[in-house]
Amino acid sequence: MSSIDIHKHLICCTLTINSTTLYTYENQQLTSHLNKLNCSEIISQELGLINSSKTLVGSIPVSTNTSLKLSLYFMKKFLNIDGSRDLITVVAIAHVDVNKTFILIVLRNIMDKYIEFKMRQEDNKSDRTQKSKPGEFKLFMNQIIKYEEMNYNSNEQVYGYGSTNGNDNEADAEASGNNNSNNNTGLINANQLLLANEEVGEVRQLMLENINKLLKRGDKINSLVDQTDRLNTSSSLFQKKAQQIKRKMWFHKTKFIASITGGAMIVVYLLIGSECGYPLFDSCRS
Repeated sequence: MSSIDIHKHLICCTLTINSTTLYTYENQQLTSHLNKLNCSEIISQELGLINSSKTLVGSIPVSTNTSLKLSLYFMKKFLNIDGSRDLITVVAIAHVDVNKTFILIVLRNIMDKYIEFKMRQEDNKSDRTQKSKPGEFKLFMNQIIKYEEMNYNSNEQVYGYGSTNGNDNEADAEASGNNNSNNNTGLINANQLLLANEEVGEVRQLMLENINKLLKRGDKINSLVDQTDRLNTSSSLFQKKAQQIKRKMWFHKTKFIASITGGAMIVVYLLIGSECGYPLFDSCRS
């Protein structure tokens, strides 16, 4: 086919967040020999189904116009930053004979590196001198893929432990079956370990979210109790002030009425006295 071995390389890899493509890697040497395989179109067709499913790690067969058998592999994880919940999905297309553990390690490394990159972006958001350049992570992504592909041969024995590829799969299954029948123990392969790790991480994240929500709810309840106490205290003070003001207003009103009444009586006395004589109205009485 070409100098590059399709059984030891990824054809393409894409990192998305909330179904939006951020970075894409494509092996041009392989795609040029696969009738210019449109990886972006294949991934976009399957991405909605992948993100809507509850499966965190999995694979889907890819139908092509060639005799080659390809598979689409994915890994996804939720990332919570500043209250937002983003779904990160890493998708790769490779030949079905490519070691599954190798693919999962690549996807996991890309996922971890991007989360670290994203966290660093958030930490440096206020520092203009530390802002990341556009497309900076694509370089990291390419380096991860190239590094794992370069070490494919040296790590093949490690990848092969518990793998599910080709004839080794049948041999491992038979060996596992014999071992189970003799020792009542089973082998856990690397794929299952990675999947279990992802599921445990997701459950842990959900538990932390629930705990944070409970703590926030407790803080809100405590704040509400404090506000209620302050409101009750303010209400008591307001009631006392209102009673004091009411007494003061009543005193001023009584004083005003007494002053008006006294003044009126003095005027009447003066008017009657001017006609009847002072001080006891002697002329009018006689």
